Amino acid sequence: MIFLFLWRAGLVRRMNAEKIRFFLGATGNSLYLSRREPLVSAISWPRALVSPRYARAVVGWLAYRADLFDGLSG
Repeated sequence: MIFLFLWRAGLVRRMNAEKIRFFLGATGNSLYLSRREPLVSAISWPRALVSPRYARAVVGWLAYRADLFDGLSG
């Protein structure tokens, strides 16, 4: 479910190497909170794969985080 909603929201198109590293916690700066607690660990992946409601909420949260990263909101 999560991959379908990611595609529909257009987040797959907006991904680049820097955002993927940030999501996985592989940033160069150890002071980032995402380095200590990567965004990927905040998601219940089994639930995101089967629950449409949870997957939609996760995609909304990821879209918000992507906007923060790009400086579009916040």
